[in-house]
Amino acid sequence: SLSSTEKNALSFGYWTEKHIDNQRKLNLRASIEKAQNNPEKLTDLRGQLAPILRDTLVGFNYIHYAPPGAQILQTNPLFVRSHDFLGLQGSPQTWRATEVFGSGWPASAGGKLVGSLTSLPYALAEAEQNFLIPTKEQALIWGDLVPQMLVSAVVPRWWNVTSSQLHWVSLHMSAGETLLAEAALTPATRTRVLAALNSYAPPARVHKVDQMLAEGDVALALEQVTPSELFRLAADVPSDMSDALKRLSTPGRHGANYAAVSQTFGTPKPTLANSFRPELLNLRTFPTLMGYSSRIMAESWESNMLFYAALADQMHVAPEQLNVLIPAWTQQTVERIFATHLEDWPALLRSLRLVGDDVRQKARKLSAAAAEND
Repeated sequence: SLSSTEKNALSFGYWTEKHIDNQRKLNLRASIEKAQNNPEKLTDLRGQLAPILRDTLVGFNYIHYAPPGAQILQTNPLFVRSHDFLGLQGSPQTWRATEVFGSGWPASAGGKLVGSLTSLPYALAEAEQNFLIPTKEQALIWGDLVPQMLVSAVVPRWWNVTSSQLHWVSLHMSAGETLLAEAALTPATRTRVLAALNSYAPPARVHKVDQMLAEGDVALALEQVTPSELFRLAADVPSDMSDALKRLSTPGRHGANYAAVSQTFGTPKPTLANSFRPELLNLRTFPTLMGYSSRIMAESWESNMLFYAALADQMHVAPEQLNVLIPAWTQQTVERIFATHLEDWPALLRSLRLVGDDVRQKARKLSAAAAEND
């Protein structure tokens, strides 16, 4: 039997329960047969379908923003129907952001969502994140970062992305890596690179990169620099590839330029920018607040989409395939995070690179198999 706390967490919301009960009692065939000789009653029967229409429309939104690896949506038949637009009595949620309520109780099958549909993508990701299974023991998953990563994989859509945009992003990544390699050989280049990097990265990490470059260890230095920082290095520090990047730039919303790439491969930032529009703000990665993660910290992480764009270009992926591949790559990235503390950002980079290595290895195997068949 359920405890009082479990019952309250599962069943609060009079109108939500009434909504579901009315659907359970609905027998459309019997109602039609009963009213078949009365046109007015037959017309009124359409009103009994209103709850079904409501759930269908809500369900379409749930499906559109379903995060990768979603389980509650597939296993809990009441999840969509129990969406509570009103909330607790005396605490109306009608116009508030979507929140997860009742999670953690087995009888609630994952809880339900309360409030408007304003921040539905994040609420769905927050409800589903705990169903992603880490590949390593004791893997630390940030409570705010993982939903933000999942949202960034489903809110944008890449139907209008062009191959030139993917290639442009990939060239920026290569240019950033080349700059770091040159910085290990040329003190003047190192000064410019570190000055630019100091605008995006914390001083402690910049100091580490400085030491590694001074020792000539470019590989270790690259492990300390995020993809978003490499992208900005290529944009801000003059190099031999700068002229080539400018020549390849094309204007327009779907062209290869910084504004278009920001809109296409940016992330939603409702806390930092008060908007769900994807964009790149090129901020420093925020530290933890009093030892805890935060939405601000999560929204400042902008590396995943840029890394996936460069990876897609390397694999010669058709841009429209990103709508399938990026959610899958994001799920793998989340499941491979193995961090020891909240400031262990290199753990995210390691996870990203592991996914990239796997994708490249599978591509090589497919190419080898195709060559053997030929």
